[in-house]
Amino acid sequence: MARILGLDLGSYAVKGVLFESNMRGYATKAYAEVRRAEGERNETLKAALQELLSNPALQADQVIIALPGPALMTHTFTLPFADPKRIEAALPFEVESQLPFDLSDVVFDYQVTGQKEKTSSDVLVGVVRKEELASLLGLFTDLNVTPRIVTHPGITYQNLFLQTPAAFEGFEGVDAVAVVDIGHERTTVAIGRPGVGLEFARTFSGGGKDLSRALAAEFQTPLPEAHHWKEVHGAMASVAASQGPDAERAAGAFLRGLQPLLRELRPTFKSFTARSRRQVGAVVLCGGTARLKGLAEQIGKELHMPARVLALPNEASSTVPPEAQPQVAQAYSLALRGQASGAKAPRFNLRRGEFAFKGDYDYVKDKVGLLASFAATLLLLLIASGVVRNSVLARREAQVDALLCATTQRILGTCETNYDRALNLLRGVESPAAALPQQSAINLLAEVTQRIPAEVPVKLDRIQIDLERIILQGEADSSKEIDTLTTALKGHRCFKEVSPGKVEKTRDGSKVSFRLDIQVQCPNQPTVES
Repeated sequence: MARILGLDLGSYAVKGVLFESNMRGYATKAYAEVRRAEGERNETLKAALQELLSNPALQADQVIIALPGPALMTHTFTLPFADPKRIEAALPFEVESQLPFDLSDVVFDYQVTGQKEKTSSDVLVGVVRKEELASLLGLFTDLNVTPRIVTHPGITYQNLFLQTPAAFEGFEGVDAVAVVDIGHERTTVAIGRPGVGLEFARTFSGGGKDLSRALAAEFQTPLPEAHHWKEVHGAMASVAASQGPDAERAAGAFLRGLQPLLRELRPTFKSFTARSRRQVGAVVLCGGTARLKGLAEQIGKELHMPARVLALPNEASSTVPPEAQPQVAQAYSLALRGQASGAKAPRFNLRRGEFAFKGDYDYVKDKVGLLASFAATLLLLLIASGVVRNSVLARREAQVDALLCATTQRILGTCETNYDRALNLLRGVESPAAALPQQSAINLLAEVTQRIPAEVPVKLDRIQIDLERIILQGEADSSKEIDTLTTALKGHRCFKEVSPGKVEKTRDGSKVSFRLDIQVQCPNQPTVES
């Protein structure tokens, strides 16, 4: 049973969701959230992670993360082929043409988001500078944690589209659904179809912090206070109208702060439509900002499409309360990524090349020595067994040759150790062995006595045997017993014919006398001419 921890490295809080995964599926076992303090980014992230990972309930066998912050660059390409090897070969040139610095300075990976009749491929590529990735992995090294996968925050939601289509219930008729993860400083958009998969993704700066800034500017209050008020009392216009003038002023500020997000979403959806010829028909919100009352209704109104806040599948509800589900959606999707396999597993992983995950290699390295010793021992045993077997067979072969030589010397007058040649000589017409009979009277008598059924009380008065004929005379209790005896003798391969003679009652009438003539000729035995 594997314990998989999905970690969302948010700029406002770090969230973790733990799965227990086995052959039958997975179960959500724990979740936790730790707020980041004010200060230098790496230090606050490290402190929050240290506190989160100290939770015994979140101890895991593998950790999956998405690249945090705005460092990740996303590009989309359409390549005129579908062969994975050709995609691998062509992408470096395509990526390099989009970069303002050398390709050797970055790490990138890709995810195929669509193919058309195997003649072209739509590819989503994520690029990050090596120094950014090295810094992140170094932070985890300091915490004695090694993430197995570092993925794209948008591609993370491929797992929701494929593995939990029930989360999009009610949107089955639309062409595409957009998952909009509104974080504190960054927004992630993932567009796809439930049960089919991800087709488009991007990230951009902006999110809940813009709404807090607008609120702080409206009421001339410090940003932390504005953010706290937003979390506790904040609501959009559809909810705030009944809460008084201040709530309405706050709702107006939130709407102004929401405009940069909407300005990014509209062209994002248009870009998707231009590439796929399909419209985004619904929006599912997640992230910490999605908890703002009335936000889903306001975004749906602005974008002219249905919108709602994401609810996790029922299996997670017993562990993650409904009010916390929007902000842990990415962590949940990352945990899904860890237990996915086959076609359900996105290939995107920035742990490549010099940043490749060493855990699997170290495990294999540890086992290679043991396997090598087992293989060497097995090889030595096989060699020893072969030597012993060959030695024994050589001795047995010498014994057989000596016996065969002695036999042919005695019968043929010459030593012959080749079995086939010796057998042909012994069977030869002109050889001394040709005069030897194939059967003897003793052998035939033994065959007759063995064929008489034990349940038939037969008394034989006369037994005449030669190599071609056997005559039996005697007494039995009834003619039925004679028939049984005849049938039994006919079963012998060399008794070609068994002919009953005249059957008569004895003088006292208590028994019957009989005579059986048996013609002897074994298969492949030539008939002796008289």
